[in-house]
Amino acid sequence: MEILRYALLVFHLFGFAAIMGGLFHQLRSKDLVIGGYVATSTVVQLVTGAGLIWSRSSLGLPVDHAKLGVKLALDVLIAAAALVGMRNKEAWAFYAVGTFTAAAVVVAVAWR
Repeated sequence: MEILRYALLVFHLFGFAAIMGGLFHQLRSKDLVIGGYVATSTVVQLVTGAGLIWSRSSLGLPVDHAKLGVKLALDVLIAAAALVGMRNKEAWAFYAVGTFTAAAVVVAVAWR
């Protein structure tokens, strides 16, 4: 079960890297729209995040419900903004995805 938790963590980090990498790639091309790969990565973030919560609970590890609630809310906002941005091709969604993703990283790292 511990191996599964680490595998989920690795894929969760890959999802984050794909979101930020996709955003930086779009910034370079100056075409501020959300690509399908960014939207797919947000789904990876949601699924692996839920799996990480489940695996921590299953292993009897402490779970900070407030922190995970904030992270879940941010991940849902990221996914919603990415899907809206992919469909409507609006720049505000691009900035929203970047801002919410950065906020999720700050919560994950700084909230102890």
